[in-house]
Amino acid sequence: MDTDMPKTAIEYIHSLGRFSGKPGLHRIRALCAALGNPQDGLKFVHLAGTNGKGSTACMTAAVLQEAGYRVGLYTSPYLMQFHERIRVNGLLIPDGELTHLAERVAVACESLSLPEGESIGEFEFTTALAFLYFAAQECDIVVLETGLGGRCDATNVIARAEVCVLTPISRDHMAVLGNTVAEIAAEKAAIIKPGCAVVCADGQPEDAVRVIRRVCQAAGAVWYDGSRDRTLLRCDITGSAFVQEGQGYTVAMPGRHQLQNAGTALRTVAALRERGWKIPTEAAVRGLARARMPGRLERLRETPLVLLDGAHNAAGVQVLCSTIDEMLKMRRLHVVMGMVRDKEYEYCIYELAQRADVFYACAPAAEERALPAQTMAAVAERSCAEVYDCESAAQALAKALSAAAPRDCVLVCGSLYLIGEAEKILRTRQKPAE
Repeated sequence: MDTDMPKTAIEYIHSLGRFSGKPGLHRIRALCAALGNPQDGLKFVHLAGTNGKGSTACMTAAVLQEAGYRVGLYTSPYLMQFHERIRVNGLLIPDGELTHLAERVAVACESLSLPEGESIGEFEFTTALAFLYFAAQECDIVVLETGLGGRCDATNVIARAEVCVLTPISRDHMAVLGNTVAEIAAEKAAIIKPGCAVVCADGQPEDAVRVIRRVCQAAGAVWYDGSRDRTLLRCDITGSAFVQEGQGYTVAMPGRHQLQNAGTALRTVAALRERGWKIPTEAAVRGLARARMPGRLERLRETPLVLLDGAHNAAGVQVLCSTIDEMLKMRRLHVVMGMVRDKEYEYCIYELAQRADVFYACAPAAEERALPAQTMAAVAERSCAEVYDCESAAQALAKALSAAAPRDCVLVCGSLYLIGEAEKILRTRQKPAE
């Protein structure tokens, strides 16, 4: 990268901005072409959806790795460091590789002739960089999570996929994706490619299922149902255990929604088997047991119980509240929450404050997108008697941990920006949960 660029590759990538012009794939296609189309030599499991993408992707990648494959995993956003977004067999992209590949992509960007006023954005740049890395690492398969939507998402530059996965779809990013579930489902189902297998998560709204089936049929893709015969053995704050088709499985990530994600991952694995991938049952058992996704009801401490959860839209908050009602009702609950202003924040805050014994409002480090703590506190006061307007995430966490008794629970939730901040703060002052 030339001397006019910021000091580090990550600073340069962040400087590119979230949105870079008219929605479409023309920029990422031009960029990938300038790089030799590294994505064309890779095989993919491609995931889109409103919630559950990251966890389902993580579970699927873990199973494939246990089966002996070299597996790329592309997810977003990150919590603690940018490198989390690009992994091979669970290992983050090394800093040296990130810098080297960023230089290659930056040079390619300079060679492009884009429409006036348009440029390569951060997500497009990162996606192209990831393709280069996965190709250089000779990945057998890449588990690829969309960033936003599907039709115009940079990951949709891929021409083929082994399996396309649609995780639960609900209303989010309406300004970009549409106002109804059907409109949003159409955007996300646009990742479906001719001849691929399509796996749709259980519990989808009927409007979404109709759209996904229609797109699947039009593309000549193969709808894969697979087994739904599941017997639940255990579901608590430490995770779940279940039996499916006579085989026992455990999931470390807590919450009934993770059972849904595990079911989607197992059907994805079954669809891959149908396409010739050798994935023993034992690999599926080991993969689900070891899969972890930071910031998804992540336990960082036991006394008091400290949980981090990145529920940041209405559907995610509904799932989180169900988990609270089922698994945390016997504990006094301290909620530390921060949101960004472009979400349905009033509903999210009200529902969590209603369940909180004490509510700590803070603004996440999201620059102009952050919802002021004062605004959050005003909404929370409608449903919680004890609310604190905190200057920062650090102050909110300190107050909550100081006030919490050993049997209490401190739940940090809302924006993933806040979860990332909290993760850094908490890991410097306490050991992770066993």
